[in-house]
Amino acid sequence: MDEKAVMKELPAIRKLVYGNLMETYLPFPVDMKASSRWAVEADVPRNTDTIIFTSHMYQMGSIFKNYEKYIPLFTKLGGSKMIASVGSRLIKTDKSEAERSTRILKNIYSMLLKSGIKCGYLYEDEPYSGSLLLELGFVDEFMEYGRKLLSLFKSRGVKNIYTVDPHTTNSLTNLKKMIGFDIKSTPYLNAISGTNGSGKFVLHDSCLYSRFLGMYDDVRLVAKNAGIELLEDPDVTGKSTSFCCGGPIGPVNAEISSKVASLRVKQLNTVSDTILVVCPLCYENLSEFGNVKDIAEVMA
Repeated sequence: MDEKAVMKELPAIRKLVYGNLMETYLPFPVDMKASSRWAVEADVPRNTDTIIFTSHMYQMGSIFKNYEKYIPLFTKLGGSKMIASVGSRLIKTDKSEAERSTRILKNIYSMLLKSGIKCGYLYEDEPYSGSLLLELGFVDEFMEYGRKLLSLFKSRGVKNIYTVDPHTTNSLTNLKKMIGFDIKSTPYLNAISGTNGSGKFVLHDSCLYSRFLGMYDDVRLVAKNAGIELLEDPDVTGKSTSFCCGGPIGPVNAEISSKVASLRVKQLNTVSDTILVVCPLCYENLSEFGNVKDIAEVMA
């Protein structure tokens, strides 16, 4: 797909994602019962002013790439009900990936509890952060959805949010600046303590955590304190030398996204065959080409 073709797709993608978010709080259809399974199994309370906000990122990770394939079709279908009907038939969540996301989220919740942090969950009312709008450059739409998001949280009495991924963290950070989003939010990695882990890895940094949110050293400290050994190469894992997993470009050009991921894995494998990530989308993009683990899979 050339540059002109990419630019031609953007208005349709904007209409699709923004329309779905404003109508359903989700970028595309999500099985809310399945998305909340981790919380049911962990017996996470409802109706609390402090919540863990997954934004469905781990739960949706395995189907993000599948939806990318059908974006041209979905942009022609119109309303979210039609998309939900067709999408549910075309796209199925992989069982093993669903079980994996459940384990990860249960473990993150457990680590927060272990650190003395009690939080609840919104279950079927949990929204998506809107990060896709921001990352594709639809800033006005992102701000408008952000106001809707803030209103929802306040209507549920939410005063403190713990995020579990860089995309959601970045979205809420930007909403503070853009619309005065005044609910406190904290990345779980900056909140946990007393964790234990093992293994030797090369870390693929989240671009958002390392370059935009100032967490390059924070992530390494969490791993070190847990007993995880990180192998470094300044040309591969440096703050200014590492590069993207390719995930954010996927909705616009899946082919380029995969090429970037393949190249990044080859680069990381010059340091170690085992790759550690701190983002569900990085995992989905890179795991097709290498042995990848999320940090919440190797510490507790």
